[in-house]
Amino acid sequence: MLTLRADLKRTAFTLALTPLLLCAAPTALQAAASDNVVRGPFFSGTIKANFPTAKNTAMKGVIVTVGAEKNAYICYDTDLMRVSAAWTGDFLDFGNGQREIVHPPPASVKGTGIFGSMPGPGWANDSNFTDPRPDHQGPLPKDWAHYSGLYVHGSQVVLSYTVGKTRVLEMPGLEVVDGLQIFTRTLELDKPSGQALLLCDAPAGSMKPGAQPQVLLFPEGDKTLAVALLGAPEASFQEASGKVIARFTSKRAARVQVAIMRGAAGDVARFEAFVQKQRTLPNLAQLTKGGPAQWTVPVVTQGALATSDGGAYVVDTVSETLTNPWNARTYFSGFDFYPDGRAAISTFHGDVWIVSGLDGPMAQLRWKRYATGMFQPLGLKIVRGDIYVTGRDQLTRLRDLNGDGEADFYENFNNDTVVTDNYHEFCLDLQTDRAGNFYYAKGSPWGPDVKTPHQGTMLKVSKDGAKLEVHATGLRAPNGLGMGPKDELTVSDNQGHWMPSSKVNLVRPGGFYGMTPAAHRELKLQRGGTNLTANPSDPQVRATLKIPSADGAAPIPTSYDQPIAWLPQNMDNSSGGQVWATTDKWGPFKNQMLFMSYGRGTLFNVLTEEVDGVTQAAMVKFPLKFQTGLMRGRVNPKDGQIYVCGLRGWQTDGAKDGGFYRVRYTGKPAHTPVAFHAHQDGLQITFSDALNAASVADVASYAIEQWNYVYSGNYGSPEFSVIDPKLKKHDKLEVKSARLARDGKTVLLQIPDLLPAHQTKIKLSLQGADGTAITREIFSTIHKLGQAKVAAAK
Repeated sequence: MLTLRADLKRTAFTLALTPLLLCAAPTALQAAASDNVVRGPFFSGTIKANFPTAKNTAMKGVIVTVGAEKNAYICYDTDLMRVSAAWTGDFLDFGNGQREIVHPPPASVKGTGIFGSMPGPGWANDSNFTDPRPDHQGPLPKDWAHYSGLYVHGSQVVLSYTVGKTRVLEMPGLEVVDGLQIFTRTLELDKPSGQALLLCDAPAGSMKPGAQPQVLLFPEGDKTLAVALLGAPEASFQEASGKVIARFTSKRAARVQVAIMRGAAGDVARFEAFVQKQRTLPNLAQLTKGGPAQWTVPVVTQGALATSDGGAYVVDTVSETLTNPWNARTYFSGFDFYPDGRAAISTFHGDVWIVSGLDGPMAQLRWKRYATGMFQPLGLKIVRGDIYVTGRDQLTRLRDLNGDGEADFYENFNNDTVVTDNYHEFCLDLQTDRAGNFYYAKGSPWGPDVKTPHQGTMLKVSKDGAKLEVHATGLRAPNGLGMGPKDELTVSDNQGHWMPSSKVNLVRPGGFYGMTPAAHRELKLQRGGTNLTANPSDPQVRATLKIPSADGAAPIPTSYDQPIAWLPQNMDNSSGGQVWATTDKWGPFKNQMLFMSYGRGTLFNVLTEEVDGVTQAAMVKFPLKFQTGLMRGRVNPKDGQIYVCGLRGWQTDGAKDGGFYRVRYTGKPAHTPVAFHAHQDGLQITFSDALNAASVADVASYAIEQWNYVYSGNYGSPEFSVIDPKLKKHDKLEVKSARLARDGKTVLLQIPDLLPAHQTKIKLSLQGADGTAITREIFSTIHKLGQAKVAAAK
């Protein structure tokens, strides 16, 4: 062991701080040669490296670009507060996913590895570096070490975290001495109390002290790893059990620096000469007040208003492909509005933009790049002026500390979610209830082999961010939530294993919504003629009972929470989010839910009803088509119109990489159903506008059929007869009589053979009272039939 005892003033080391004012020019920032995208100073993702040994994965990695040449990188693992890898040269290998998003694999280090550490705590707890986490998943206990977030100051990044009760600021850097690249980690500890820091894993072989007392050398073939600890008033510096460790024994605030290089034997002398030079370490606290703006030039565009005369609703295009100086991809993934009508919108590749000018003509839209580097953000919510973003790794609260229109602090609001390297477990959408709690969904893995407590769940985060809990389970690909005016929480899912067809669920606390491997509880199961009780989310239980996660051999739960509505595959092969119309400015749909199809790029009105405490719904497609998959929707408080956004990635008919649209009400008659009720003697359908009585009374105006799906571990389901479940067919229903109610808007259909069914399709061709031809298809889910009243209705 080498021991350092020195006076901080006497061993002051100067590290020149020359903050780089980042401008709009791409050359001033980090541009990855492989894709020519200009990124900010950090990038987040699941990051794989094959050093110090193979299978070194940071599930929640934050890569900081260091050095003036922007070709050196340090990756932090924010679950474990360790440096997982540092390298030079090429940035990352993104595989096949970062452009098209189809099955995006974790990125892997592409350059030359210099140092790193294998998964495990980056700081000891009472001298203990043993990983305490269940199944080695998720973040360390908060009283051990906890990531608070990071500050951006020009090209510099300062990480903030706690170790026990000690607050730590850390800034990675790179010094170049006569061509020799030396990585640095500068740390400030407000009250050290014996903490031990893992500097890096030591190469196998012998360790020897350097010529300077604060240097350790690790020869490895024709290379040497050199590690130095600088500026520590009282510290022990050692190699133990293959780890290079620094222990801080002072009780006073400390500012220290770690220096690490890997080079030829002749480089060691230059490294030790660097260590000998007197330097003043930077004051990291001064870099946490807000730094210079990086994206100073806004992108100015013009929206495109609907060109056709259209009907009651038309689609205005805010943007589809946003051309910008940084080649940043704009696969729009989530958005929300400020009270003044400006929007904050996220992109799958990690950005947030602020959009202003969303007035009627949208003649001058100004796009300001506000934040970058986040991990697949797929949800965004503005709360009391702060932007919250759902990333795969955490909920991030973005803070503009100096009012220059860019985020300076990327605060970890909550990162309790467990992340694995399976591409399919996206974290999706973001909604809040009236009490201020946050909700987002997490997908199940592909294949459907659940291994963590959060896969396939609805997650709830407390208003203050302190607590995450599982709110509901059994979700497969929940690409979209909704929150109604009375806290009606909904979530979509789409056809796949355990999902007979696409659907929307009304979510209740503790609900289980069908994805059996993601039940996270014991279920009553049936396998052949055998009953058993087991937790299908437990890998050991699955192995012991030989329970497959999916396909026909998987035992089937005896029950699960039914959706409020199913949609057939030809209408929605991949579901998006939901949004409630909340004002009279959007026509006759106030307080009604809308449903977005990601796969078809379409929008539906959702007509809900409750029968004996059971909620069920019908869906009617708007005669609108969007050029990308729809995922998110919000009401603009300024103009009262509904805006939607989405992207092209997984299965979708959409042709555009991303799209941001306004669905505008023109004031014309909508001529569409606005209420739907199923009774024992038929259907009651209310339209937005008056109808022609003669067209309503003609039973030839209607074609009605019903079918069911089969719930199993198979991928999707055929469509089966309700009357004879063995037959793969639809049941045609006869309309005995049809008439128009006294209100002139409600259609009353007597249907003697109407039954509860997963899917009831009503195709109708009517005329409005004004002569307008009305052709609509209604897709209804009927769990229960209300009391007979069609014949008696007036």
